[in-house]
Amino acid sequence: METKLFSYKAEGVVLELFNDQIKLSPIFDRKELVEKIKEILKIDGFQPDEHSLQYKIEEGQLFIQGLAVKQQENRSIGFMSQSIKAE
Repeated sequence: METKLFSYKAEGVVLELFNDQIKLSPIFDRKELVEKIKEILKIDGFQPDEHSLQYKIEEGQLFIQGLAVKQQENRSIGFMSQSIKAE
């Protein structure tokens, strides 16, 4: 199985000073971000392995990192059947 690493910069999701003790980000939809990643990776035939996703903050900016795996073509197993006529 072909695998790549990716790091996605979530534009606009940046920590801002709330008070002296805490910084907060604006509200964001995590599923929407994952959908954007799927669309980007789909161009090369890959999809994110959602179990590998990690949310990282670097210098106040949110990054989503993880593994992207090559999409496998669906394989179907067909069975031949014959009808047998009784004589």
